[in-house]
Amino acid sequence: MKPSISSVLVLLLAILIAVPTLAGTRDDCITKCKEAATFIQAQGIDAAIKVIDDKNGRFVWNDGVSYVFLMNMKLKMLAHPIKPELTKAETLMDAKDINGKAFFVDFLNAARKGKGWTQYTWPVPGMDVNKPKHTFIYRVPDTDYFVGAGFYVMEPGVFY
Repeated sequence: MKPSISSVLVLLLAILIAVPTLAGTRDDCITKCKEAATFIQAQGIDAAIKVIDDKNGRFVWNDGVSYVFLMNMKLKMLAHPIKPELTKAETLMDAKDINGKAFFVDFLNAARKGKGWTQYTWPVPGMDVNKPKHTFIYRVPDTDYFVGAGFYVMEPGVFY
């Protein structure tokens, strides 16, 4: 059975809508990480921890679903606006997602390179569900700190 012209047009429209959403979300993560790194360099680590920890602050957006977190190269979470309990552990080296992936190690590897994207599964803030997440990691230049921000893949072609 051949697809109708209208089904092909609907599919093309869905692709055209999804691609800018993905690009914008990726760009937002990169921009926010670079802003946070600049803030850390200008204001210092103590001020940055306070600002990044603020769940209503400038580094949380998209209705609280997207946010910046701050870690050091020993994989100690220094600030996390959504899951502050992560700051209690001395290191998250051995922590894994629900699929058994040690994704914090991926964060470290990206930070060692200066920047990079990682993928894993993580709880969506405000929802009782785990979804694939793409996170941008950015090393704060000339420090042992890095920041990250990501977006969720809610279903094929739907990013949040």
